[in-house]
Amino acid sequence: MTRIAIHAITRKGAELGQKLTAQLPGARLFVLDRQGDWGGEQALNLPLAEHLQQQFGSYDQHLFLFSAGIATRMLAPLLQDKRQDPGVVCIDENAHFAIPLLGGHRGGANQMAIRVATLLGATATLTTASDSSGLISVDTLGEPFGWQLDPACEGDLTQVASAVVNHRPTLIWQQGGEKGWWQGQERMPEHLKVSESAELPPVGAMDAAVVISRSRTLPKLTLPAAIWRPRDLVLGIGCDRNTPQQVIEQGIEAFLHANNLHPQSVARFASIDLKADEVGILAMAKHVERPFECFSADALRDVKGIENPSDTVLRCIGVSSVAEAACLHSSGSDKLLVPKFKYRGQGYNLTLAACVIPFEEPLVRRTLKNFFSGPSRTRASHKGLASGGAPKPVRHYRHHLVVCEGGRCQQSGAEGLAHQLRQILKEMNLSKGQNRIKVTRSHCAGACRQRATAVIYARGADVNHSQWLQSLEGFSKEQWQRVFQALSKGQALAEVVPAQCLATMEPCP
Repeated sequence: MTRIAIHAITRKGAELGQKLTAQLPGARLFVLDRQGDWGGEQALNLPLAEHLQQQFGSYDQHLFLFSAGIATRMLAPLLQDKRQDPGVVCIDENAHFAIPLLGGHRGGANQMAIRVATLLGATATLTTASDSSGLISVDTLGEPFGWQLDPACEGDLTQVASAVVNHRPTLIWQQGGEKGWWQGQERMPEHLKVSESAELPPVGAMDAAVVISRSRTLPKLTLPAAIWRPRDLVLGIGCDRNTPQQVIEQGIEAFLHANNLHPQSVARFASIDLKADEVGILAMAKHVERPFECFSADALRDVKGIENPSDTVLRCIGVSSVAEAACLHSSGSDKLLVPKFKYRGQGYNLTLAACVIPFEEPLVRRTLKNFFSGPSRTRASHKGLASGGAPKPVRHYRHHLVVCEGGRCQQSGAEGLAHQLRQILKEMNLSKGQNRIKVTRSHCAGACRQRATAVIYARGADVNHSQWLQSLEGFSKEQWQRVFQALSKGQALAEVVPAQCLATMEPCP
């Protein structure tokens, strides 16, 4: 949960702070009232500079309910590095404007300003060049998807950002990860050129690059580059009983190194349910902070794409593959990126395999990009009824959440919301299986008065069927987790969602 400190120095500011504290999970209000006239139990009898010095490094975000000039003077001696400093947003006490003052990108202040402005009916005033110009932010591009910025590129970020905002030719070379990072409603500016080719395209005409790659070692680049590591790998794993954590970690490192895969691109680990209590794997997954999911033998038995079935494994546990089958099933892919890899350490045997999570991009969004190298694949080949193939059943889901990302909803703060929700569902293991929740992006749901909206449809009788949600732009990750948990358990959303966020439908005339 994001730690938020709200600071007020006037009576009116304190009232506004109380309103924000009630709507922002993880927020704490500080009221500077040295005379003790109106601060109540939250009053602090401290000079503002001393108070901020004590609290500055303890929070992820600071909301100042006073002027930007006061904030600037107080903050100056506290600043260290934009990679470490928290985000700061200044809000006037009349709630007209929310201005990111510090850490607009890396500190998350731009997104916080948009969130606060939505809650207060204010205007978020973003001054960072990439945001005000409708361009990409090279140092926050992958954050909505959980990508990691490679520390090795820190020295190049300023030059890459300068190339983007000054409209100099910039290559965006994407080898993996989610495709929906361009959220503009208009075509991408001509100076940004996209390539999804397997090999590095020609860069002679480029001034900078943004690289999205799971490859541990990249081709030598002769220009400044921002390097993002997408989380799109599922590692299937099998091992002898009681294999030590150290051996498992050594085997994974050997596997990734041998196949030129970056550790940060691992999204999760997968195995058979017989390994659900394997102490070494559980400890390893906790150490690297990645989910570990297990599947029954029935789920893995008929998985397509297995390359190395084993009769011995089949006799012992009832399936012909563990590592390959588990990563295929977990990723939703029907093709292995790396087939079974064997590792032996300290007398223990370990098998690993890898799949890439397939990410699709709607054609209507893809056509807004400027592809200049490699196959564009804008015309998909569908083997369905039109080409004489057998029709395929619709993939199972229990609930279908249709999220509006039309122009007004995006302006309200719902930009990229569908992608964020899919990521949360993957983390909660609700993107597949019996309780799968399907998320679809709608261009317009026709409910613009409700700000950012979504509607839920359920298969069969369900208390939440046809339930509309509104004012979603202020929802935190924790709130969405509660919503999805309630859906999976058949619990009425009215029990976990604020009443003002549940929309009712007008009676039929």
